[in-house]
Amino acid sequence: MIHALYHAPTETLGLIKTCLDKRGMDIAEHHLYEGCRVPPFTHEIEALIVMGGPMNVNETYLYSFLDTEVELIKQATLAGRPVLGICLGAQLIAKALGSRVYPNSVREVGWHPIELLSVARKDRLLSEAPQTFDVLHWHGDTFDLPAGAVHLAKSHNCVHQAFRWGPLAWGLQFHLEVTPEMAEAWVQGEESVSYIRGAGEEPGAIVEKAPVIFSTLQPIAEQIFSLFLDIV
Repeated sequence: MIHALYHAPTETLGLIKTCLDKRGMDIAEHHLYEGCRVPPFTHEIEALIVMGGPMNVNETYLYSFLDTEVELIKQATLAGRPVLGICLGAQLIAKALGSRVYPNSVREVGWHPIELLSVARKDRLLSEAPQTFDVLHWHGDTFDLPAGAVHLAKSHNCVHQAFRWGPLAWGLQFHLEVTPEMAEAWVQGEESVSYIRGAGEEPGAIVEKAPVIFSTLQPIAEQIFSLFLDIV
């Protein structure tokens, strides 16, 4: 069984769920922000998907589940289970593997390109993706690459956009899973508007660009997520 860890009600699987449904695959969902406990690591966890969220990985004084979650990720990764982390999820994987997570030089928000590095041409998930394509960014933190990790992608404002550790663990700092409906939900509320404008972006522009970019991004994202699910 695949297990998914959630940190916020709006940061759902999105296109990952689309790929799961096409394959008729089930997933166990753990809404940690609602008080659900982090599942123990057992043979029943065949793969782990770790989603994004508004917190910092070190805010354990506010979110008591973070330490337990990091330990689960560490156990799953070292045991060779397929692991995929999105945004906060990528930072949690980095921390679980002993790396530092810290503020990025700038807050990166909005639709902007990432660039795959040449080594990504040999990566199991990214080998068929375009060298450059637009994705949704929504983060203020970044991380050092874990020891032994393969650096796969970068952007203008953040060097570490994607990595692979070992053969089966991936961290993606950007959001491939987001649908236009999710993007619209993310810009709602005073805190979101302040966060977006603090990065020099406008909420309306994020919503307006979403359908156009999504039409190109969707097949790329679904291919990447499907390749991950092929491993499980």
